[in-house]
Amino acid sequence: MSQIKEFTGSQKVFLVGLRFCIGWHLFYQGLGKFRSVEWSSKGYLEAAEAPLAGIFQMIAESPVLLSIANNSTKWGLVLFGLCLMLGLFTRLSSFGGVALLMLFYLVSPPIAAGGFTVPSAEGSELYVNKTLIEALALLLTMTFPTGRIAGLDILVAYLRQND
Repeated sequence: MSQIKEFTGSQKVFLVGLRFCIGWHLFYQGLGKFRSVEWSSKGYLEAAEAPLAGIFQMIAESPVLLSIANNSTKWGLVLFGLCLMLGLFTRLSSFGGVALLMLFYLVSPPIAAGGFTVPSAEGSELYVNKTLIEALALLLTMTFPTGRIAGLDILVAYLRQND
């Protein structure tokens, strides 16, 4: 806990704010997938590119694996997002969020096959896109004790001390 006291007030606010915003983004993305009756990762997986395309396309073609992918995506986004917003099991939730985001990144990485950049709806990208940046930001929330600055991790630490 003494490590937390070394942060300035603004550092604490921005670290917790970053954690909360990423949590909200993940949570709301998952909630949207639950609310959309037709949502499936099938089309996204079928359109997979680059190194792991074959694996992702195989998942899309298997009803059992596709169901696991769909449910893991929806529940992972909602639960990791909710935990990040609450500051509960922050490091574990950050790690889970990074894992999901990196899977999304690997399905469709911005890697140019023959050109200099990869065109997207948001402009041109090469190697780095918003999914990768969000994953790196989650690594930041995993590295710093943001759940012990403000969050239910404070309560978890207290309960562990008093066992």
